[in-house]
Amino acid sequence: MLWLCLTFPQLALDAVGGDAQRHWVMARHGAHQWAVSTCGAIAPGMPVSMARLRAPEALGLSRQPQAEQALLASRAAMAYGIGSPVVAERLEIAEPYALPQACVWVEIGASQRLFGGLEALRDQLCRVLIEADVQARIGIAPARAAAALLAQVGDTAPCLHGADLPARLATLPIAALPWPKAWREPLQGIGIHSVGQLWQLPREGLLRRLGAGCLRALDQLHGRAPEPFQAITPPSQFNVRLELLEEIAHVETLLFPLQRLLGELLGFLAAHDLAVLRLRLELELAWAGEGAQPSAQAAPLELQLLSPARHRDRLLPPLREQLMQHPPPAPVRALRLIAVECTRPHPDQIDAFVASRQAQDWTATLERLRARLGEAAVWTPVVRDDHRPAFAQDRGAPGSRGVAAPTTRRPLWWNPRPQPLAQCPARTGIERIAGGWWTPAPLDADYGWADINGRQAWVRRDVSGDPLGNRAWIEGWSG
Repeated sequence: MLWLCLTFPQLALDAVGGDAQRHWVMARHGAHQWAVSTCGAIAPGMPVSMARLRAPEALGLSRQPQAEQALLASRAAMAYGIGSPVVAERLEIAEPYALPQACVWVEIGASQRLFGGLEALRDQLCRVLIEADVQARIGIAPARAAAALLAQVGDTAPCLHGADLPARLATLPIAALPWPKAWREPLQGIGIHSVGQLWQLPREGLLRRLGAGCLRALDQLHGRAPEPFQAITPPSQFNVRLELLEEIAHVETLLFPLQRLLGELLGFLAAHDLAVLRLRLELELAWAGEGAQPSAQAAPLELQLLSPARHRDRLLPPLREQLMQHPPPAPVRALRLIAVECTRPHPDQIDAFVASRQAQDWTATLERLRARLGEAAVWTPVVRDDHRPAFAQDRGAPGSRGVAAPTTRRPLWWNPRPQPLAQCPARTGIERIAGGWWTPAPLDADYGWADINGRQAWVRRDVSGDPLGNRAWIEGWSG
């Protein structure tokens, strides 16, 4: 097997919705408190007292383990686009100043050929991570523990064969291993600081000094012992709520947490090989502002896309337009994004042909116009299945198609109200149409084309026996 490991150094900060420029996250064990994220001069493992001296303007936040686990699971879904099985774990020792490692592993030995090789597979994953705005480190090795160690130290060169593991890991520090101090401190006390030095120690002495657990972890690191795991499966539906660190009153500021939700949505879509057609964004308000519902929740924003989408550039602009057109009436304290309707992506979404890319750009432009002007402002004329000409043409969503157009000639432009004529002019192509007796406005008339002031008009003449005589109306005009 060949494992690709992703580690997320700032997962604890991302889970609480913090900003790396202004916030950092602290962990607690008993009376000890220390930093587990980076913020300016603050480094992971630094005591809280030192962190506050180094960056007094930065705000320290407490960890939220449940939020970290949920965020890790959503990021693990991104890996389903390149292989399977997928494993997600938080490697953490319950002792003071221990630094948690959030890891996602995906087995790529069987799938790398589908992408055209290992480099193409890794490039594809990097594009997904960049599009989702996720910071991660990548390590590749035949053993999960070895891949996690390579990712932790920033060694991106893949190790493809188990026989190469001892040489690749020899120079790496044992301080980077997620091992307890009860194992690392005795080793460092006798001058063992690298994995290579540890691997050269007699196994009997290591077993006697540190126990079978340490020896088994060392064998797993070198691919000499099995590594049990429990594969995860992505959720069947996307319904994610994000509670904000601070109440947000401005739309532009609200776009930052919205982009994080969109990043999780993109991972969900990649895991299921889906594209989204309809989204709903719900905003939970800090209080019931003017126009808000009694439950302090603003009216949800519905986004109906014209074609399936699975890229941030197709989703963020129309959502932003809707937020600008309908800003929340009070500060927002939480967001919820729901994928209401998903489908398989169309083949024309592959960026292999320029014409396909142009079609995507045109669709995105129409979606932004609909979000800014309203869905009713942008439409496509479609044909309805109705024998009455005035009811056979309707407005549909851009790109939609109705029934087949009639074989006879029909107007392109219809008058909002029929324009009466003093006398019915001479017409050509006359059609007699009657029916609709079951409706409030039954029809019994003949239609034809007439030349009126140099333009072709579609003229209707009433033949229902009206005593007023030969009345006629202009229904529409030729294009």
